[in-house]
Amino acid sequence: MTKKELSINISWDEFEMGTCGIFVETLDQYIRTVFFQDHKPQPTISDKMLQGVNDILDMDIKEFERLEEILGIEDYKQSKIEEIHLDQDNDLFDGVYAEVIIAVGSHTHIAVIVKDGTFMCINDGTYFDTLEVSDKQTETKGISEKDRENFIAMMSEE
Repeated sequence: MTKKELSINISWDEFEMGTCGIFVETLDQYIRTVFFQDHKPQPTISDKMLQGVNDILDMDIKEFERLEEILGIEDYKQSKIEEIHLDQDNDLFDGVYAEVIIAVGSHTHIAVIVKDGTFMCINDGTYFDTLEVSDKQTETKGISEKDRENFIAMMSEE
């Protein structure tokens, strides 16, 4: 998908959010996609946000089937992907990030982090900057570099 194709379909609001439906051919369904962007100088999507959309559009069925393993829940077949979230704040990290929001019950949602077109892990409220140190951001937000490395090692073991 091109930036122009995506931009034509996004509806921006006063809360610096844009929404549109994208058709994920592998799943044969439209998924509501939410873009979080500062509207500076105007509402638009960044190159990394566009790449995040295309990464998800390019996923094959095997990648989506991995969700059952990542979620670790028995009623995966009854779950439903409801939204994709792309936040421009994640552009300063190495890699391209998105979140896939999944309904797993009547009032329960789980967010799964996607990095470079691969499902990584469940987002349990962890800030993205605790997952990776970027050259663009040397300052940490409340976590030491050593603790960050330990957390990354722990997540890689799972």
